[in-house]
Amino acid sequence: MKHYTWPGNCKPDKNFMVLSGAFDENTYTKKLMSIKKITPRLLVALIFIGFLAHSFFSKYQNEPSLKHPKQDVQLAWPAVGQAAIGSVENGILARSSGNEKARPTASMAKVITALAIMEKKPFKRGQEGQTYTITRNDIASLNAYISEGGSVLPIRIGMKLTQYEAMQRMLIASDNNMADILVERIFGSIDAYVLYAQDMLKRLGLSRTVVADASGFSSATVSTPSELVTIGIAALKNPVIARIVARQQAQIPVAGVIKNTNLLLGTDGIIGIKTGTTHDAGSCLLFAARYVSKGGQKGTIVGVIMGDTNHSRLYSDSRDLLASAKQCFGLAGGQSTGNIVAHPPKTGTSSPPKK
Repeated sequence: MKHYTWPGNCKPDKNFMVLSGAFDENTYTKKLMSIKKITPRLLVALIFIGFLAHSFFSKYQNEPSLKHPKQDVQLAWPAVGQAAIGSVENGILARSSGNEKARPTASMAKVITALAIMEKKPFKRGQEGQTYTITRNDIASLNAYISEGGSVLPIRIGMKLTQYEAMQRMLIASDNNMADILVERIFGSIDAYVLYAQDMLKRLGLSRTVVADASGFSSATVSTPSELVTIGIAALKNPVIARIVARQQAQIPVAGVIKNTNLLLGTDGIIGIKTGTTHDAGSCLLFAARYVSKGGQKGTIVGVIMGDTNHSRLYSDSRDLLASAKQCFGLAGGQSTGNIVAHPPKTGTSSPPKK
């Protein structure tokens, strides 16, 4: 059989190949029959694949994405202060103002402290981390917070606390003194911690959050709603921090049973994260709640309200914002149930200083 090289895109027809001796009639017929046998099977396979694809996309085509909220649903932003909403899966989704102002964070700053601690001295969920011994200097710091109306828990000279227990005191009961104790043990000083935390925030891409202390007691520690949502998302991605902020109470040496300052915890799927209250910051709440979409996909909404002027209203505003977010993004369990009766915070769920 002769072989030919065909110029360009030119291809020979059957007649030419027969005349030139480059065509075998039997071979051609067999191949043609094979193609005719395969073609029906191929068509059936393609129809089946198309059916599966149609079924899959039809299931989700009407389900709103977190990135594409329902157009007829408005988020219930608080009348006072500023807020933002996001999700662990998609980051920041919306904010109450396009011109956010950096405001004091109050005890929400303790979430930043926890992130820095777990980066510098990490330990796994189920472990206790390092062990610390309370000294006279720690008692002096405790008394200083008490004199200014700061939120603290009792300690004794010589008592021992694990890193996990200390973080529970800091995040669950909002113990200002324990935030200082932790950073002094881990970073060497509060000043060294501030430098570390600022660098960590820079690596997270947060340029408007300023850390001046470990507890958030200082009004110089500030952030914006959007950046606090990002911080909250980072915290929930750490298994140890996520476990602590979701606990309604814990048993701690000397202090006994401590209760979470977040009164919404355990309602409407809420799993954290941190309260904050000072005179300068007002009433604040960084919250998170799990949801399930209509398609069965699980996710977590993260939101924050800063600068509310009424502590009781803070909780109702937070629930309304969360409920509207769930409705807006077509998520299950978005309706608030009942009313939360909030007791006035002790001088500081981050502790308002006396003025």
